[in-house]
Amino acid sequence: MKRHECPVVFATHGPGNHFFGYYDKSPLSRSGRRLLSHRAAFEWKRMPLSTDEVEVGYWDMDADVYHAVGSTHAYNWQQGAQLQWLPPDFESRIVFNDREGERFVARIVDLVSGDTRTLPFPVYTVNPDGLSAICVNYERLAFTHPGYDYQGVVNPRWDGPLPEGDGLFRMDLATGDVALVVPSAELVEFAPIASMAGAKHYLEHAMYNSDGSRFCFLHRWGLPDGGIYARLFTADADGTQRRCLLDSGSVSHFGWRGPKQISAWARPPSALAGLRRSRLASRWLLRPLLPLYRAITDAASLERGRLTGDTYLLLDDAEGSVATLAPGVRWPDDGHCSWRPGDPRWMLTDTYEDAEFRRHLLLYDHDAGEVTEIGRFYSVRETCDTGFRCDLHPRWDHSGGRVCIDSSHRGDERQMYVVDVSEVVGD
Repeated sequence: MKRHECPVVFATHGPGNHFFGYYDKSPLSRSGRRLLSHRAAFEWKRMPLSTDEVEVGYWDMDADVYHAVGSTHAYNWQQGAQLQWLPPDFESRIVFNDREGERFVARIVDLVSGDTRTLPFPVYTVNPDGLSAICVNYERLAFTHPGYDYQGVVNPRWDGPLPEGDGLFRMDLATGDVALVVPSAELVEFAPIASMAGAKHYLEHAMYNSDGSRFCFLHRWGLPDGGIYARLFTADADGTQRRCLLDSGSVSHFGWRGPKQISAWARPPSALAGLRRSRLASRWLLRPLLPLYRAITDAASLERGRLTGDTYLLLDDAEGSVATLAPGVRWPDDGHCSWRPGDPRWMLTDTYEDAEFRRHLLLYDHDAGEVTEIGRFYSVRETCDTGFRCDLHPRWDHSGGRVCIDSSHRGDERQMYVVDVSEVVGD
């Protein structure tokens, strides 16, 4: 692995902690001048509370000035309030989620006029045409994925293995009309396996491709061994024409490489994956081995990859093919991957903390088959294995010359950093 220390060209600062959230959307406006962020005026080393109020706004990076736009009571540390620029200009309007009474909603703010409009459902991923969004059920996530849910609404309707009416929803951003387009119950009927019975099923991590024609998402459920089984699906923008691209049981993070390919940190089809598909084998064969597996893998991420075969895979949505992305590369760990806008050559990713509690920022050159480390960032030890950990979650700007990360390497602060990568990618 090569090393090239890329310079930080902008950093948020106090008062307050600043963070963006996930890696699947850019906090930078198309002009590259404005940087979206959440501002928390309270201690970040704890889980969200229903009484928390987080400010949303943007930084004018040229002037180093923060502008508040609104506030939200619906956030988490990993994905924020799904704060994002709205297409097609990625400059004049933003959207973020909020809580209103006993429901979660979305707010669209026009930065030019100052007008705010409320939509009846929280957004997740917005189509590149700016007309609609795919939405997850945050009330369901309260029962299935703590740390990625929102506080303040506990609706028992969404508890249980497979609540009626759960799934992914599509919302018209002009009218606010909401429709269930991917029912969870239909996915359970698709190539069912024994471990599905009685498990809690949920759908999340939806992501549109570059032209908005299709989106991908995860179908997950809990296993008797304490683990999670995951399948990666794609679908047309209206939720039809669904395809299961990977059913090995382990898929974590992924990113579209143009409109037809997906890179994903995942487990290739294998004998171990086959055992996890069996409820009996999962309970009686794999569960007793978990303490040994975790003891080994907690000490070294590379050992985890050797035992399971987990690596970056390249999936073709049209052909259904699965291949190893970089056969000659020994990746240090799972990461949050995305491809340079309009460029199938460069993949950006990161790692979780290593033995010295450093997170690594990486660029992969697909043409050369080489990885370059462009930064290392200390991670506060006591936060690493928590729902308030600070992953780097790297994201490209629209030009492909800069990336933005969240980091806690200062120890007492959680801030955002913009890194110039032009010397590596060639622009």
